[in-house]
Order: sequence, then C-alpha cells, then structure tokens
Amino acid sequence: MTRWLIVVEGDIEPHLDGPYKNDQRRTAAARRHRGKDLEKRDGLFRLDISDSGSPHIHAFGAREISP
Repeated sequence: MTRWLIVVEGDIEPHLDGPYKNDQRRTAAARRHRGKDLEKRDGLFRLDISDSGSPHIHAFGAREISP
C-alpha cells in the first residue's frame, strides 16, 4: 500500500504530498501543515492506494492534527 496526503489549498486547489512510509509520518506531515497558519483551513485527507491500485480516501479527525 502507498500512503499519500491530499492537501486542498483553501478548499479549492488539491495537490498530493508523499508517498509516506507509514501513517504516523503522514499524520505528522498533516500536523506540520495545519500548524503553519491557524487561520488557514486547508482540507487535509489521507489517500491510501492498495497494492491492487484501489484508492481509499479518509478524513483526519480534528484531534489527530490539532497543534
């Protein structure tokens, strides 16, 4: 499985960061991104792509990525 971070800048412009070795590193990257500007609320999502190529998108819980 490959793990990516989807960042939707201003909830308008999406881009991918990664891939990440594990979910802990991806979550840490999401925390760093969220901590840059507390007023800016970009959309942050997990994207997992299975070995067979199936994508799965998951939301972060607010407590997971709060500074």
